Amino acid sequence: CLRADEIRTVVEATRKDHCPKGLRDYAILLLLSTYGLRAGEIARLKLDDIDWRADRFCVLHTKTATQSLLPLLPAVGDALLAYLRRGRPVTDAREIFIRTCAPYRGFAEGSSLYTVIRGRLDAAGVQPVGKRGPHAFRHARAVSLLRAGVSQKVIGDVLGHRSAASTTPYLKLATEELRNVALEIPMCTGETQS
Repeated sequence: CLRADEIRTVVEATRKDHCPKGLRDYAILLLLSTYGLRAGEIARLKLDDIDWRADRFCVLHTKTATQSLLPLLPAVGDALLAYLRRGRPVTDAREIFIRTCAPYRGFAEGSSLYTVIRGRLDAAGVQPVGKRGPHAFRHARAVSLLRAGVSQKVIGDVLGHRSAASTTPYLKLATEELRNVALEIPMCTGETQS
């Protein structure tokens, strides 16, 4: 999974790109790294999903068809506003994130974000081992929450999982933290005790 320093490098490099595509990609990267959203959840976000007055937004989880109300953190809200004001093309589409080339419409599906994220990783010189798309940010967010001492149940809730079993694969990469909670097994000396 992506390391925290790699995520910072990609996000900071993208933040410096003030063209419409840069503003869009920066907001997408913040949603990925802050909330661990799935690419499809980001692609399907609509303008009506954001409650600016209450500083929150609604996410429809693509795999479970459940909804979560999440706090709209200031950095993410600022990035979204910058994109909506100065980067988003004029269109009748209700999706927040719009393709930068005509016809101006939302992404067809979450997998469309793979190319966007891969391009930003390459531009920042970040070459992670393994996954190189949006899902790598989801894994990284789960691991960062575990390292911060957040329970597996809460991590699952943040990721929009229905069961703990769905969260486990995201946490297997945090081997150092998992070693800390492993049970000690007494060594067998070969002698029997009477």
